[in-house]
Amino acid sequence: MTGLDSTTRLLLALAVLLGLSRVAGTAAARLGQPPVVGEILAGVALGPSLLGHALPALHRALFGPDVLPSVNGLAQVGLALYAFEIGNELTAPGRGRPATGRPLLWITTASLLAPALAALALGPYLHGDHLAGPHGTPAALTVFLACTLGVTAVPVLARLLQDRGMADTTAGRLSLAAASVGDGVCWCLLALALHLTGLIGTARTVAGVAGAAFAVLVIHRRHSRPPGRSDGRRWGLGPMLALLCLAAGTSSALGLHPLLGGLLLGAAWPSTGPSSEVLRRIRPMAAALLPCFFLGMGQQIDVTSAVGGAGFIPLVLLLLAAAVLTKLAAVTGVGLAFHSSLRESTRLGVLMNSKGLTEIVVLSIGYQDGLIGRTLFEALVVVALVTTAMTGPALTLLDRPPAEDRDRSGDGSRTGDGSRTGREAPAQLLSDGVVDRGTEAVHRHV
Repeated sequence: MTGLDSTTRLLLALAVLLGLSRVAGTAAARLGQPPVVGEILAGVALGPSLLGHALPALHRALFGPDVLPSVNGLAQVGLALYAFEIGNELTAPGRGRPATGRPLLWITTASLLAPALAALALGPYLHGDHLAGPHGTPAALTVFLACTLGVTAVPVLARLLQDRGMADTTAGRLSLAAASVGDGVCWCLLALALHLTGLIGTARTVAGVAGAAFAVLVIHRRHSRPPGRSDGRRWGLGPMLALLCLAAGTSSALGLHPLLGGLLLGAAWPSTGPSSEVLRRIRPMAAALLPCFFLGMGQQIDVTSAVGGAGFIPLVLLLLAAAVLTKLAAVTGVGLAFHSSLRESTRLGVLMNSKGLTEIVVLSIGYQDGLIGRTLFEALVVVALVTTAMTGPALTLLDRPPAEDRDRSGDGSRTGDGSRTGREAPAQLLSDGVVDRGTEAVHRHV
């Protein structure tokens, strides 16, 4: 393949990447995992972690320095499209915003505060152990850790709830609503961490905040319209992509990640009316381009060598405990405080621990901007994959009733007519103040 020109090798690389991602995503789905887990693993396998070790000549030919820049350009477009979808889904009327009241407030606060406290404890230790990046000051690293440990992958969570028939359950509604609010806070924490590195000056930070404020005003105006009234202007796919590239480019010029521009544009984009038709057309585009992002991430890490390094496994276990146990204990405790059953409260905590693609994106931004070093980046990627993969099996385990419960009819098991009694009642207390408007899958490709 060394005699082929760069264009031919780029096309061959994309064929291998997209084909393997499709196979890996299908295999992950058959194993009860979100397809995005398989796609991420495919991107890692095509990097130094597997292909680079097994067939180094083929790895250099397919993903050499003259091919990767083009793949990374496609990856940035895919990320902008993905961010556009997230922003639009989180602000669309009736989608992902169904819950209010004290339970939501306390669950959201607990799911963010507990990981933040863990980040305060781990930040100085990790910085002292030289695991931060060249721009990772102690304050910036701590804020970044609070973001990565507290984030929940809303698209993966929404698809998981839909696939398991949990979209209309108490735990499903509360987890999706809390994750939506919490992720908004985590994106703000990411912007703050980037500012604390010193790479983004005050003027650029103010410009970014002004852009966010403008997006909020547009969102408020859109949501304050009378029912049935929507933007009558029709935006085609071409103009929409031009606006998206402009928003992402402006965000990049301000020193922020291009993803943030796509996020704000998606938040301001109409979810109803003629302009909303373009939303259905960008989802398959994002699905096709996101494997390019996973490939770019996979080229930056070598998990095979990292696992053999001294202290890597203890570091992964430490971060995994901080990411899982803190949020699980805090959210479960809030559920018990609102008189929910232990099983229902634990189920809510498990759902809030799904990291998925969102944390991978955050980690890549932190690594590229020098907030975290390579070893910490590799360890946190492993943590993101493990927390996402463990969600489905943990829910299956919680859904399996004890043997003695199946023979009883007054303690939460089904009675002869199929109704539920007993322990179902306490779970309803957790939903006080929750307005059920239903939930739909956020992304068909995750």
